[in-house]
Amino acid sequence: MSEMGVRAEAKSVLELLAPGTHYRIPTYQRSYSWQEADALALVDDLIEGLDEDRPHFMGAIVTVQTSVPYVFEIVDGQQRLTTLSLVIACLRDLMQGGSETNDLQKYLADNYRDGGWRLTLNHVDAPTFRTLAQKPNSTLKSEIHVAAPYSDTLIFENLVVIRDRLQTLSSKDRARLAEHILNNCPIVHVEVASRDVGYKVFQVLNTRGRQPSAHDILKTELFERANLTSEEGDRLSRNWIHYEARLGAKNFDDLLRLIRSLHDRQMRGDFVTGFCNTVLAAVDAKIFLKAYLPRFVEAYLELESGMVKLSRNVTGVDEHLARLASLDHSGWRAPALQFLVFHDRDADTAREFFCDLERLAFTMQFVVTDRDARARRYRRLSEEVMSDSALFSSNGALSLSLEERQKMTQRLSGRFGSVTQRRALVLKLNSLLRGGENLAASSDVTVEHVLPRNPEPGSQWLEDWPDLAERRELCDALGNFCILTKKDNQNADRMEFVQKRDLIFRNARKGGKFALTRDAARSDTWTPDDVRVRTKRLVDALVRDWKLDLPNG
Repeated sequence: MSEMGVRAEAKSVLELLAPGTHYRIPTYQRSYSWQEADALALVDDLIEGLDEDRPHFMGAIVTVQTSVPYVFEIVDGQQRLTTLSLVIACLRDLMQGGSETNDLQKYLADNYRDGGWRLTLNHVDAPTFRTLAQKPNSTLKSEIHVAAPYSDTLIFENLVVIRDRLQTLSSKDRARLAEHILNNCPIVHVEVASRDVGYKVFQVLNTRGRQPSAHDILKTELFERANLTSEEGDRLSRNWIHYEARLGAKNFDDLLRLIRSLHDRQMRGDFVTGFCNTVLAAVDAKIFLKAYLPRFVEAYLELESGMVKLSRNVTGVDEHLARLASLDHSGWRAPALQFLVFHDRDADTAREFFCDLERLAFTMQFVVTDRDARARRYRRLSEEVMSDSALFSSNGALSLSLEERQKMTQRLSGRFGSVTQRRALVLKLNSLLRGGENLAASSDVTVEHVLPRNPEPGSQWLEDWPDLAERRELCDALGNFCILTKKDNQNADRMEFVQKRDLIFRNARKGGKFALTRDAARSDTWTPDDVRVRTKRLVDALVRDWKLDLPNG
């Protein structure tokens, strides 16, 4: 420790979490508090850094050395380090065994059977964190522990969304991402002499200054290249500030990256350099600032709000956008943005486009699991958006081949283990049934498994469903799903069917608010045959709506 009581050193994650080093959260600190959006933002930043082949700076953690060598108290950095550990745990389990799994486990614990946890949270969070993340294979079994005390924790909720996001990557990309995190994501380790000094450092790090955003850096480059007069520069600078105020800094960065993706097939390397080499090679900087960017800002705000301005009022477009927003991949947004910016907003054309885009995006979600293949399909669609003749052609990117339709139909009859996939499908199904409602992706609804994953011993469920393999097969089938709010879902939990049907599903203020739940409430029994029949009926509804039974186009 230096004479000033503070020592800072840039470390890789590999060095920070080296064997023999342990971090503890003091009892006086608050519990883990990051929301799903915070956790996914970190994951997306890590993936973006990997894609662009650049380091991702993880910020700083502030620690105090305890009386035990190599055991540190964390003054600042709990949220980031905990979430990073959740990412490592999910990658460890998705590696499916082997040396990679063992290598990643050592960044979570020296020996999980004997303790030696790399990170120990406070007494409230530590048991949940150990059960759901720090033990090998625990993230793949997290739903088994969904009952209290784990189901209401942010650790559980964030672990599930992180795992679902990482499952969209190929096994090769997951391995690359693990190496990228360990070796190419520097973090500044600030060691302080005491908690008092640590608190002062914490205040400085969290209240002074702001790291420049991507749009801040790009603004300088754009204005220099545009050769503006003083009057033009003043006006366009005010416009830029107005865009940031309307979009927010994070969304402004996101918009600019989407614009870059429409011009840059590789999306590798530094953002600003890549933007200048691709977008500004196609569009003059002054034209970009005066005409191009304002149109994209308006279109982006429409996508974010889910309300599109068209030549006349027409039903369906906003509903398609709501269902697109429920998916856990966002590749569809670039071609959607391209369409809104460069098409004339004809209502009938827009309705056809967003209807077909919804079908394509759901197919990409459930049939095309390779992220690179999805990206190629959406890039091709973005190019075809600029050509009216190619956009709706039977062999265009927006259309589905016969093989894709068959695979999608077959997939819909299978199991859905992913939380986000289940939710996207039930929101879609709820809109299709008689009296169905179009629910926003942000609405407070969850997927209720009518047959519980883990029926209580001695329950009627086990009488009606004696075959364990059959329970596992059908529990995550479409026919076993309905919709409840989170509160009602917890109350229903493992009730017997008749009880949950009469008390919750048929209650107009609870499950009765939702068409998909009213549909389940009409059943007198809930047996394997009942679920198979309902699955087929719901799959048939999706097949008809998405026109999967047609030969092509």
